[in-house]
Amino acid sequence: MKQEQILISVEHVSKRFERERGVMHVLNDCTFEVMNNEFLVIVGPTGCGKSTLLKLIAGLDFPSTGSILLDGESVKGPGVDRGMIFQEYALLPWRTVLKNVELGFEFQKRDMDQKQRKSEAMRYLEMVGLGYAANKHPVELSGGMKRRASLAMILAIRPKILLMDGAFNALDSKTKMTMHQEITNIWASEKNTVVFVTSDLDEAVKLSDRIIVLGKNGEIDAVLRNDLPRPRLGSAARDPEFQHRFIAFRETVMNVIKKDAGMRTCRVA
Repeated sequence: MKQEQILISVEHVSKRFERERGVMHVLNDCTFEVMNNEFLVIVGPTGCGKSTLLKLIAGLDFPSTGSILLDGESVKGPGVDRGMIFQEYALLPWRTVLKNVELGFEFQKRDMDQKQRKSEAMRYLEMVGLGYAANKHPVELSGGMKRRASLAMILAIRPKILLMDGAFNALDSKTKMTMHQEITNIWASEKNTVVFVTSDLDEAVKLSDRIIVLGKNGEIDAVLRNDLPRPRLGSAARDPEFQHRFIAFRETVMNVIKKDAGMRTCRVA
């Protein structure tokens, strides 16, 4: 890839937290780049610093050492160019789904009248397949519907970068599969750059262009390019050759994690 395609640069980033019992080291000398319109997935064992790394890119916290650059400029705090989706649902219970999505326009103080705000909010709700629920309140939504509404809220601010921290963890397998299709379609159509944290290796392989594996001590163990052809969902996933390649790559990722943990690795025939 060409140098000008680099969007995010993480350079020798370490993060430590001061605790009563001493210093806790979470990230250790992490260096990598994220390309424009890339779908990058970060995996690793619990407690290795995946979520912390995402928060540093979001500007919600800062490295103890090292730097993070966005378009060549240091990240100095949150910005509308980055939208972060947490594991928790960030919906205001007293507002309808439509009004929750419109919230981003209010924060940005866009020059829009009420009709324009509604039209633009509906566009994003339709994009995530939730237009029919525009007038419902969060208490009336299922977990999958809340996740779609949260995604529409973030998309409405038109971020260049989507930061997703275990966004689909709490969903059942069928709803998660639907959300994989939704986020892949949105990523392709909106040309966002996505940095996605998960502990689900199937999810990581389905979605990623590359996978970063963090070790148990917060260091980068591997950066793996995912050469599986797209689309990877629906009928394409049922092709025997695709399935074999999918399983082989998933085991490659798993073996990096197992090696770091001192466990026996496995091989696909």
